[in-house]
This record gives sequence, structure tokens and C-alpha cells, in this order.
Amino acid sequence: MTRIAQIALCAALPLVSACADQGGDYPQLLPMEQLLAEPELPPDGTDPAAVAEATQSRAEALRARAEALRHPVIEPEIQRRMQRNGG
Repeated sequence: MTRIAQIALCAALPLVSACADQGGDYPQLLPMEQLLAEPELPPDGTDPAAVAEATQSRAEALRARAEALRHPVIEPEIQRRMQRNGG
């Protein structure tokens, strides 16, 4: 192994170890049988009004989240400095 390959390996090891499962936001891997299984449908007689209400509630929550993300990402003081300096 060349010296450059050894250095690259040493540099890559911390990155690989950072990918280890530490309770992060990554989804859990599922077995193929579970992925390919037929979806479970709600039982007959499910109240359509309840389903519509749950769907509407989720849509409103997503709209509120999207609206919150529309705000500027540059802090007002930094933006004023940029405008003052012609940036």
C-alpha cells in the first residue's frame, strides 16, 4: 500500500465511523418480505369523514411547515451590512 493510500485510508476512517448507527434520523432497514408484502388496508366501514379529517390535518401541518421555511435565511443584521456594502 502506498503512502498516499495509507493517508487516504486514515482520512476516510473517521468519516466511515461517523456513519455508524447512533440513533440518527436514518430509517431502519426492512427485510424484503416486509417491503414486498401487500399493504394493509383499513377495514371495511372506516369512517370516510375521519380519514378526510386526518388527511386535511396533515395537509395543514405540511403547509404551515412550508410557510415557516419561506422566511429569509440571512439574518437581518447581515443583510443590512451586505446592502450597505453593495453586496
